[in-house]
Amino acid sequence: MKIINKIKNKLIKLSVELKKESIAEKNNKNKLLNSIKILSSEKIISESAWDRYRQRLRLYILANDPRNFLRWRPISESMFHNPNKCELDYLTSSGWDKWSRAITETWIGNPPRYAYYKKSNGNLIHTAYNLSRLVDYYRVDIKKTNKIIEFGAGYGCMAKLINNLGFNRKYVIFDIPEFLALQKYYLRSTGTIGNFDFIDRIEKLEDLNPDIFIATWSLSESPIELRNKFLRKIGKPQYVLMAYQANFEFIDNIKYFQEYRKNNQDYDWVDWEISHLPKNYYLIGKKNDQ
Repeated sequence: MKIINKIKNKLIKLSVELKKESIAEKNNKNKLLNSIKILSSEKIISESAWDRYRQRLRLYILANDPRNFLRWRPISESMFHNPNKCELDYLTSSGWDKWSRAITETWIGNPPRYAYYKKSNGNLIHTAYNLSRLVDYYRVDIKKTNKIIEFGAGYGCMAKLINNLGFNRKYVIFDIPEFLALQKYYLRSTGTIGNFDFIDRIEKLEDLNPDIFIATWSLSESPIELRNKFLRKIGKPQYVLMAYQANFEFIDNIKYFQEYRKNNQDYDWVDWEISHLPKNYYLIGKKNDQ
């Protein structure tokens, strides 16, 4: 079965690569390639897991057709999740009119169709489910928020989803340069019009105290020093949406986020294990009114 799936995946990618590129597709690809070529002139010295990943992603972007980027192994292995059907079931039972419009796929990057809902892909549905944890619990109206900061935005899926929900104000993404280049490519290619800032250094952050801070399985995969520096820099968000795994490399994330809650007692916190993803957790919070 694995061999059959590999052959099928190769044929699907080939069918996209054989299609003639539009002018817009060529322009978006060239912007992505130019960004990566500039980055490639900067050597990556560190041997951390993320730095090795950065180097791998650079090579993939330079050697492959980005119209298939959501089928590349570096993406499918780290940024793409096919969720349990219970996540789709939740969305269909909770404001489906809103969610169904927001998760309708543009098929940029050639993502696999989700088995239980062919109008979308699994990762977009999973991203919507993540967001629903916050907006449904605290009754957050995304369209009325003014500023959102996301730490580690993958390929830009959450930013696209939130834009689909009607948000068009300041959206700040903090990430490593290679991911930022890919996010720009994805958002341009999907025709996403918004007020985006792409930041790769903490000292460049100027938009503090956001309405919403988002970090789903990203902050929990970062060095402790970087986490703490970033969280101090952004100040006090009105709402927080985080997801994390129990352990990452040698870091006890359960202990870390317990300390984080203890040091931020001016928030109403809810922290729970995800029943269908054991040893993974959601942490959501709302700043208490003074």
